[in-house]
Amino acid sequence: MVRRNPITSVINAVTGIVVGIIVLGIVLVWADGNRGNALVDWILDAASWLTTPFHDMFTPDDAELAILFNWGLAALVYWAIGSLLARVARGRDVV
Repeated sequence: MVRRNPITSVINAVTGIVVGIIVLGIVLVWADGNRGNALVDWILDAASWLTTPFHDMFTPDDAELAILFNWGLAALVYWAIGSLLARVARGRDVV
């Protein structure tokens, strides 16, 4: 029986939630989500806050394309860091 490391489970869960919020934010922007809806507004605010360091890394003329590039990069970076941390927590070689 394989024993799961609880720290790894927490890291994976947090990473999944963060990446999920960002990806859902991208989808809501591209689908013209109604900012008047409290849930849509919360998700977009949370995604914007989580991606703050990545704002304006790419500056295409189309605002939706900028969201896709900048927030997409943020999601990839969060996923990579979360995966690396989970791997370290499991005690495996990082390289």
